[in-house]
Amino acid sequence: MLKGIIMWILNKVFKVPTETKQKEVEDNQRYAFEYERIDNINFNAIFSNKLANYVISDSNMNIEGENPRTELLNKTGQSMWKKAKKIVSMGFGYGGLVLIPYVKGNKLFYNLISQSRFTIDSTEGDLITGATVLAEKKEITTDLGKVKTYIRWTNYRLENGRCVIEQKFTDETGSEVPTPSFWQNILLKQTIDGVDRALFGYIKSPINNRKTNDKYGVPITYGCEATINEIKETMKQLLEEFRLKRPFVGVDATLFNGKNGLPTDGLYKSFDFGDQGEKNFEVFDPAFRSYTERLQELYKRLEDEIGTSRGIISDVQTSNATATEIKRAMYDTFNIVDDMRSNVEKGLEDFFYACNVLANAYNLSPMGDYELSFDWSYSLIEDSQESFNQIRMGVQDGVLKKVEERQFLRPDETLEESQKAIDEIEATNPTVDDVLGTRGEE
Repeated sequence: MLKGIIMWILNKVFKVPTETKQKEVEDNQRYAFEYERIDNINFNAIFSNKLANYVISDSNMNIEGENPRTELLNKTGQSMWKKAKKIVSMGFGYGGLVLIPYVKGNKLFYNLISQSRFTIDSTEGDLITGATVLAEKKEITTDLGKVKTYIRWTNYRLENGRCVIEQKFTDETGSEVPTPSFWQNILLKQTIDGVDRALFGYIKSPINNRKTNDKYGVPITYGCEATINEIKETMKQLLEEFRLKRPFVGVDATLFNGKNGLPTDGLYKSFDFGDQGEKNFEVFDPAFRSYTERLQELYKRLEDEIGTSRGIISDVQTSNATATEIKRAMYDTFNIVDDMRSNVEKGLEDFFYACNVLANAYNLSPMGDYELSFDWSYSLIEDSQESFNQIRMGVQDGVLKKVEERQFLRPDETLEESQKAIDEIEATNPTVDDVLGTRGEE
C-alpha cells in the first residue's frame, strides 16, 4: 500500500522534489517485509540480532558536560541506550533506521521509523537536508463499525539556513484530509533558524549495496537470497528424512481381536507364517543421509557472503584452539561490528544535534555545551584481562582517569554515576596524601 502512495504524497501533497526513486521505495518496502516476517526461519533477523549483541554488549555512551542541557540530553540518551541492541538490530535488518526526536509536554521523546517509511529528498555531502516521513498511522472504528485509516506525514526541508517542519494528513489512498481531532495539538508548520541538517538521526546498515549511490542502506543478508533458499530447501529435505524414518509396528492379522485391536492385557499368542505364501515385513532402515553436513556447508557459505567469521550460525571446532586464536578468528565479524559502530556514532550525533535544537526552540532548559562520547568494548577480539591491565597502567601513568577504569568494570553506569561512586570510595578510604593534605604536591 505505502509504495504506491509515497511518491504521490511528495509530488501532490507536499509538492517537493526528491532524490529518492520509485525503485528505492519498492526495495525498502521489500526489505521491511522480509525482516518482519515471522512465518518461517528468518536469517535476516538471526544475523541482525547476533551482530547487534556484538556491537552493543559491554559498551557505553556518555554525554558529558556540567550544565542543565547535558542533564536533559542524558535522560533521553540513557533511555535510548537501554534499547540500543534493538535499535542496532533493526538498522541491520531494515537496512536503516530513523531516530526522530519530538517535544511533548516540555519533555523530549523519540520515534523509531524504518527506512521503508522515509524518503531522502535532498542531501548536502553526508548531511540529509530534506526528507519526508510517514510519522504515524491510526485506524479508527466509526459508529457504523467501519474502519477508517488516518496517516500523518512529516516533511523536513532546509530553506536559507532554516529547517521547516510541516505536517500533512491523508487517508490510506493518499487523499489529503482535514486535521483529525486526535492530532489537533500538533503544530502544522514550524520553522527553526540556524540549522544545517534535517532534525533526526539516521543509522544505516554498513553492508555494501554494490552501487555508487548509497544514500540508503541494505539489510545484512542483501544479495544472499539464493543461498538462503538452498538452506530452506535442505531444511525441508531434512525434515522429510526424519518423517520417513519414523518407527511403525507391523504385525500379523491373527494378532488382532474381533474389534480390529490388539489385546490390551499384554499377552500375545505366537504364530508362524508357514509356507502358505503369506508376506512378512522386511526391515528397511538405511543410514541417515548427510543433510546436516550439507546444512553446515550452506551456513558457512552464507557467512562468507555476508562477510562474518565462522560461528554466527555454523558450528566451529575450537577444542584445540587457544583463546587468542579464537578471538583472532572473529576478526571478520569485528570488521562489520566496527563499521556499524561508526554509523551508530554518526546517527546519534545527528540525533542529539536535533534534540539540542528542539530544546532551544522549546526552551526546555538553559543552553549549554555537551560532548557525546562512546566507550566501545573490544572483547570480541581482545582478552579482557589484557585490556584491563592496559587501562590500569594508563591510570597509574596518569594518562587515563579512574572513572574510565571503573566504567570498564561497570559499563552499565553513566559517567556521572561512576564518578560519584569513586568520590564516595575515596571519601571513606582516604590515602596517606589525603590525610596529610599533600595530594597533588610534587
